Amino acid sequence: MTSEEIKNMSFEDFRTQIEGMEEVQKLTADGTERYGIYKHDVCYVNRDGIGRTLQMIVPETNAKAPKIYPAILYVQGSAWRKQDNYKRLGAMADLARRGFVTAILQYRESDLATFPAPVEDAKTGVRFLRKHAEEYRIDPSQVFIMGDSSGGNTAFIAGVTADQELMDTDVYGEYSCKVNAIVDFYGVTCVQIKEDFPTTLNQGEPDSPEGMLIGKKNVYEYPELSNAVTCMNYVKKETEIPPVLMMHGLADDLVAPEQSIRLYKKLREEDKEVEFYLVENAKHGDPAFWIEKNMDIVEKFLKAHMN
Repeated sequence: MTSEEIKNMSFEDFRTQIEGMEEVQKLTADGTERYGIYKHDVCYVNRDGIGRTLQMIVPETNAKAPKIYPAILYVQGSAWRKQDNYKRLGAMADLARRGFVTAILQYRESDLATFPAPVEDAKTGVRFLRKHAEEYRIDPSQVFIMGDSSGGNTAFIAGVTADQELMDTDVYGEYSCKVNAIVDFYGVTCVQIKEDFPTTLNQGEPDSPEGMLIGKKNVYEYPELSNAVTCMNYVKKETEIPPVLMMHGLADDLVAPEQSIRLYKKLREEDKEVEFYLVENAKHGDPAFWIEKNMDIVEKFLKAHMN
């Protein structure tokens, strides 16, 4: 049909013929499609006069019956300093399309609050998700925690020490902060091993990321403070620990893969459930961690540990 023929045709005639036109494509919506609605800057707590927020993505479908979803609290790596809470929105949107409510945590940065502030905030974030489960379509029995780099450290410690009455606050205390499983991407597991941070020239010094975290102190001179940041210290045979998924790049020269290997060894020594992937050629924060096949691994792991 030429443009001139179309021009001389009434709209009613054109409407009757359009579905038979070869150049008009037809798609079918079957009602099972799912995407994520972005809920920005959701305040989960006010601390020190500052509202701390979550960047949330909630799955949305046309399903007639209301559906609830498992939730992931994600802790962004930032050397414990001010976070870019929008950096992994794409990855969290991917997980939302797979059927998870995702929430990116804004925690107190180290120049405002020292350790264990990030862990306290992560536990409060988990409790907030349970408190507002109905509003955000969350299944409160299916909550997970995930983090990368320094955020992996925070996620691990928060997940392992949940409901242990330490490194916590009483905010939303009527709700549990326990998680079903932990995902740790290239996390910091011990700040007292200088050779594991080969490109951090001031490693361990008061102005280093880890020094700032413990109150602008040298991590080697104040082991009573830096020991608390060491993930392995919380892994004990008698302590119930959620299953852990770990990934680390073999080309990481910011946080050496030995950091995750040390934690994996400790988890295995204490007979804890853990999956570990070493990613060849991947550097710190490498895009390789956020591609579809890696998200497939995360999805499979999380779904395997739903109650």
